[in-house]
Amino acid sequence: MTVKKKTWDIGPGDPTKLGTTRMPDGYNFAVETEKENPVELIFYKKGTKEQVQQIMIPESFRTGKIWSVKVLVTDLSMYEYEYRQDEKAIEDHNGRLIWKNKKFGELPDKDDISKAGVLQDEDVKPASGYIKYEDLILYKVHVRGYTMQKNSRVRKKGTFAGLSEKIAYWKELGVNAIELMPAYDFEEYHIQEEENIKYQGPAPLISKLNYWGYAKGNYFSPKVTYCGTKQPEKEVKDFISALHEAGMECLMDFYFPKETAPGLVMDVLRFWKMEYKVDGFVLAGDGVWLELLFRDPLLEDTKLICPGYDMEGLYGHKGPKVRRLAEYHMGFQNAMRRFLKGDEDQINSFMYYNKQNPPTNGEIHYMANHDGFTLADMVSYDERHNEENGEENRDGTSYNYSWNCGVEGPTRKLSIQEIRKRQMKNALLMLMLSQGTPLIYGGDELGNSQNGNNNAYCQDNEIGWVDWSQSKKFSGFTEFVRSLIQFRKEHSILHMPYELRPTDYKSLGWPELSYHSERAWFSNTECSSRQLGILYCGGYAKNKEDEGTDDFIYVVYNMHWTGHTFALPDLPEGMKWHLAIDSGRKDSETVCPKDTELPISEKKSLKVAARTILVLLGK
Repeated sequence: MTVKKKTWDIGPGDPTKLGTTRMPDGYNFAVETEKENPVELIFYKKGTKEQVQQIMIPESFRTGKIWSVKVLVTDLSMYEYEYRQDEKAIEDHNGRLIWKNKKFGELPDKDDISKAGVLQDEDVKPASGYIKYEDLILYKVHVRGYTMQKNSRVRKKGTFAGLSEKIAYWKELGVNAIELMPAYDFEEYHIQEEENIKYQGPAPLISKLNYWGYAKGNYFSPKVTYCGTKQPEKEVKDFISALHEAGMECLMDFYFPKETAPGLVMDVLRFWKMEYKVDGFVLAGDGVWLELLFRDPLLEDTKLICPGYDMEGLYGHKGPKVRRLAEYHMGFQNAMRRFLKGDEDQINSFMYYNKQNPPTNGEIHYMANHDGFTLADMVSYDERHNEENGEENRDGTSYNYSWNCGVEGPTRKLSIQEIRKRQMKNALLMLMLSQGTPLIYGGDELGNSQNGNNNAYCQDNEIGWVDWSQSKKFSGFTEFVRSLIQFRKEHSILHMPYELRPTDYKSLGWPELSYHSERAWFSNTECSSRQLGILYCGGYAKNKEDEGTDDFIYVVYNMHWTGHTFALPDLPEGMKWHLAIDSGRKDSETVCPKDTELPISEKKSLKVAARTILVLLGK
């Protein structure tokens, strides 16, 4: 005798809430379809093909293209579901959990439709407070690639759980915000329609793997194949909670193509903020309507970072009390790389980006990012080496503004290894001593290399993964990065909430910011100049105890291939110059201990070696 399954009660749904939404008495389901034919909602026992319920959504529950229904069952977490129309499965692109039949990177079947699931009630520990852009130290990672390497020393490699095991390391390093490359359920392979290629001759219907993830997808679902447990929503929430407990923020990258509805973008950001307590978003693609997001009161305390918009047009003539918006582009990177390698006529660009810090928005600065050379490759390769991408080395940018220091690629020559290490330190000093928000690309502090590949978008392998086996060799450099971050934090004048002014507007006897060269109070901006001195008057800043600090900081940049003499600006009576940082020293000696006084000569000038940055403190 067969026992008939009890039919679940249903009611009219809310068509404005696409996907699945938890209600007091059940769940709201809403899906958009192109056809007007009847839609069936089918539930399966999780992980099986066993059907539990079949619900034919009444025609009266359709509004425009959207079919919606309320299922009056209080717990559906043990089920998966899909829609069917004309006997054809329809994927819920707004589903909160998209279960995959394949592992990450495996080719999908032609008609592979993923089932969806509902979220369980899992809380996320909120952040302790908003970290302002001037105090933010960003660290960018690929959820999978950051811990996939066999020497990553984590148990759950390539997952959110694996990232959780690295939080103590990040905290020790000094970063206070993690930026995740796309971690939503993005489209791994772009499947072309046959009619789009019939005039182009033979071509594959499926493109190469999109390892980075900058593509459209199921925006409401975390990437289940980035999870090491069978409770993906809990794993993601546990990771974000652990970040917040460590005093760190979580920012997520999203890509929205031009055809994306503006309302969808807003719904996605609201969802991740409310459900997962995400602290900010890095937005890419032509489908981002920043003004709509900017005026949304629900996102009032959320960071919104994008390539660039008319920030003054959004704010008018008055700046915000707290900057929520930030620009994210390659301007700083390209200018600083050219100055670093010794190109001519770069002083003015360096000065502009070094102090760039507008009142309306933050500026995200970086020396390396996912779409280009890593920090180590930037000083090891003159040309891109993308042959492994299968596009005859024609993909990726040809303008890298890099210098291989004399040999292309790996070398055993100690002299070249030494100058490469110095150039990496110089690059990080340029980044951390700029007024914008610094971003470190995950693995750069370990000397991670992609073998000269500057476009590893399809490399889900040793090329695209962070190489943790280099951590011992680069342990001194990692310690330098940690010390440099700490140095920035200890000196407020290096990360102010506004752009520094070259005037003595507080009548302290010294301007807030001034430029020097071989002559004091004179900046040599000739096209042949590759050196500059910057003096910061610490009396304009406040330290952590909210007391005025009298430290003067003098940063000397010599990017020329010859040594230069710099003038030493006068200090108040009784104060002397002390060496704090010397990029020409060995890693362990670059940042001098606080209790070690190294007084500079009483002379009015200082000889600086080629390709060296010095940081002096006036005490």
